[in-house]
This record gives sequence, structure tokens and C-alpha cells, in this order.
Amino acid sequence: MTGIPTSAKDAAPWCAPEAAMGSALATDVADTGSVSWSLRRLCTMLGLITLPIVALDQLTKSYVASHLRLYRTHAIIRNWLDVTYTLNPGAAFSLFSTMPAAVRGIFFLVLSCVATVALLVLITRASTSASSCAGFALILGGTLGNLIDRLMRGRVVDFIYFHHDAFSYPVFNVADSAITIGVATILIVTLMSSPAQRLR
Repeated sequence: MTGIPTSAKDAAPWCAPEAAMGSALATDVADTGSVSWSLRRLCTMLGLITLPIVALDQLTKSYVASHLRLYRTHAIIRNWLDVTYTLNPGAAFSLFSTMPAAVRGIFFLVLSCVATVALLVLITRASTSASSCAGFALILGGTLGNLIDRLMRGRVVDFIYFHHDAFSYPVFNVADSAITIGVATILIVTLMSSPAQRLR
């Protein structure tokens, strides 16, 4: 009997437009969300942003710890920028530094591990924009840099000190800077995106 479809390909013209469109969209989603494409972007972000941040952070901390005395200040730009070697038991900019040592250690270890997994997922996800991926990669680099300090030293090395007259900014490091820039990048991307994109 002619005119009767005998395969899925032959049946496509017989389907309702909604069904055919749904099938096409499903195929497109499967293609764009392929693991190989996502892993390639993840490797790119890690290689170009995260790992260089971790390397720069650890190199600068190692140099400061081996060449400067603890709490000694060296002026780079007088009355503006100093290098001050400090050991911070807390988070970025000395947050949570007053928590009990045992609780603080477990808290930061768990928090860093959860943050690392979440950031890796966000970077790998196909729907994340390239700009947001760069922001997440910066935050990941900073998170890993400070995590390495906590695992190896028990505390985080800080050394960048901005100040002017009565103004004094908390001492920080390269990892803290990467986290701050990453968060700022994501905020800017979010504010500049359209309302429809924000709801995705």
C-alpha cells in the first residue's frame, strides 16, 4: 500500500508541526550540550585563566614568605602601596578570622571544596556565557590559591597593602584579587544582559 510511512524518516512529513519542531529542538539541545564541547571549554578556561592565577599566587606568596620578615612593611609607593607580609587565618580580607581554629579549618575546607565543584560545573555548563566563564575561572583560581595555603601552611599569606593617610585597606593577595575581579565580572555581565537571559 503506497503513501504509508515505513520509517521514522518517512513519517516526519506526516507529523504535526509541533512534533517535528520539538524533535529538531531536542536534537539541537543534544548537540550543543555535548560533553566534548563543554570539556574543551573547561580545559581552555583552566589553562588560560585558573592555572596561571594559581601559579602567580603561589609564586608571589612563596617569594614574600622566603624574603620578608613576618609583619615587616616595605614601601613600594610611599603612602599608597606597601608589601606587608602577614598570615591570615580567615577568608579574604581577614573574614571569619576570629572563629575557633578547628572549626575554621573544617569550615574553609568544606566551603572551598563545595565552591570548587560548583565553579567547575558552571564553567562546563554549555549555557554559561564566555564572559561569565572567565569570571568563574578567576574565582576558581583564587579559591584554589587560598586553599593550597590553608592545606600547606594552615593560614593564608597576604602581602598587598593599599593605604593613604587615614584610609587603610585590608591586606590581601593575588588570589583575593582574582576572586574580586571574577565577582565583578559576573555582576557586570548579569547587569548588562537582557531580562530574558537573566531568567535562564
